[in-house]
Amino acid sequence: MSVLDEILSTVRERVDELRGREFEPRAGDRSLRRAVEGDGVAVIAEIKPSSPSEGRLRRETEEALRERARAYERGGAAGISVLTEPRYFDGRPEYVPLVREEVDLPVLRKDFIIDPVQVEESAHYEADAILLIAEAVGDRAPELIDLAHEHGMEVLLELDRREHLRLLDDARPDLVGVNNRDLRTLEVDLNRTLELGPEVKGRTDAPLVAESGVSGPEDVRRLARVADAVLVGTYLMRARDPESAVRGLVEAGRSDR
Repeated sequence: MSVLDEILSTVRERVDELRGREFEPRAGDRSLRRAVEGDGVAVIAEIKPSSPSEGRLRRETEEALRERARAYERGGAAGISVLTEPRYFDGRPEYVPLVREEVDLPVLRKDFIIDPVQVEESAHYEADAILLIAEAVGDRAPELIDLAHEHGMEVLLELDRREHLRLLDDARPDLVGVNNRDLRTLEVDLNRTLELGPEVKGRTDAPLVAESGVSGPEDVRRLARVADAVLVGTYLMRARDPESAVRGLVEAGRSDR
């Protein structure tokens, strides 16, 4: 069983627990797509307490998470991604409104969303955008994207291999991501974005986001050949000064366009 399969088995348990609950939709109204469009490579800074590949990245109180969000904004981030998966990433959906209260940036809920009830839950917690993983949702992508749009949220559709490109024929995501991490083996290769990026851009005008594996400004400069934005988690969570770390990535993205 792959790491993704293990995670999805626990996600299905969470989905079962959510069924029958009533959510009050009150999604955010900040556009992640507009935030990353423009000159240079934008930075979507991530709050990720833990990861399956790296273990615990940072132990932080809620106030520390609030300060981290403010630091990301001061550093020039275009948006903030918040991991909400509890078992493998130590996240909580409640972190989305907590972060959103502190900044004027769009907030992306990053989780393993596979069911409409999770889309409704995301709107309840005021997400401006949600992540959908092609490997997890497959042909349900158009349906879930449409539902997210009905609730006022944007969608970042994540691809990690060429076979997923066909989804762009029917799905209309607001942003398209290429995950440089293989979710089955957790191996990272920035060439995924460099190879798939031009093909993505040939199928959609949605901004292209390079996800995972960015470990410094040099990686941003390398990905600037095709990416409109980078989504960065581990590097920023480990940084002693997250504000300066974000600023360094932002400046690298501006220097190569």
